[in-house]
Amino acid sequence: MRQRQPTFFKYVIGSFVKLAQGAPMQRVIWRGKQVVPNIIGQPHEAPVYRIDDDYWDCYYEHQLHPALTQAEEAPPRRRRRGF
Repeated sequence: MRQRQPTFFKYVIGSFVKLAQGAPMQRVIWRGKQVVPNIIGQPHEAPVYRIDDDYWDCYYEHQLHPALTQAEEAPPRRRRRGF
């Protein structure tokens, strides 16, 4: 039986995340990879995410925090215009 490979990404599209504790929840709407230098200057791929905050900024995985706990509810989905 084949073993399942660990996923490269921590968050799936549709996950709720926060940029900081106490910040509003945002939904992950895109994810990708960016080649960046590691600590010794060698290139490696880092996971990046775009969230539904009306900006085109992308965030590294270490900048995001899981948002939903049992005490929190998911915000309603916003309708996208023009895409």
